Amino acid sequence: MKIKTRNISVLLIILGALFLIFWRIGLLGLWNEGISYIADNTKNYSDKNGHIIQENYSISINLADLKSNIGKVLYDDGDNKIYVIWVSNSDNINSGGYNIGFRSIGKYSLSGATLISGVHHKTLGEHSFTTEMSAKMTVEYKSKKYSSSTAGISGLNYKDGDDFSFFIFPSTAYETKEVSLNETGEVIITISNLFKNIWIRK
Repeated sequence: MKIKTRNISVLLIILGALFLIFWRIGLLGLWNEGISYIADNTKNYSDKNGHIIQENYSISINLADLKSNIGKVLYDDGDNKIYVIWVSNSDNINSGGYNIGFRSIGKYSLSGATLISGVHHKTLGEHSFTTEMSAKMTVEYKSKKYSSSTAGISGLNYKDGDDFSFFIFPSTAYETKEVSLNETGEVIITISNLFKNIWIRK
């Protein structure tokens, strides 16, 4: 009985020591919070190397079958990825009509993190942050080009990234009857000014 009690005590001491080690080096925080753990740790990590990506990226969206567009990849470099998470139609011009959402996935470890997104996650000071849309979206439909407006952005709400969205057509396109809420064609979406968020150890 004493041997079993001693073994349990030793095991608890080892587990406690491992917990302390993992906590001290940041593994527990990284496992629980992902990229946001690194972004929040302004003492040990810097985001000064982040920058706009100059290239443009395009995908085709099928307005006749909105669900068929889910999963289409806008960007993928092996470490960072952006894909379509939803395309919807509110059936109301006043609430934006057609809109599209993108999910960004990055890479993180104790040495730092990267996230290519339409959103710039910017450090303002110690534990003070802001998020701003850097990406711009244009669409081509029935030989006409339109500039899209931002529908929404998120912070680092996922362990590995964020999401952002646009209204596909401007309100003027609905008002002038150039597009309706019952379109069935293919629209070419082009996104520019993606931002490469980079966090590195100081």
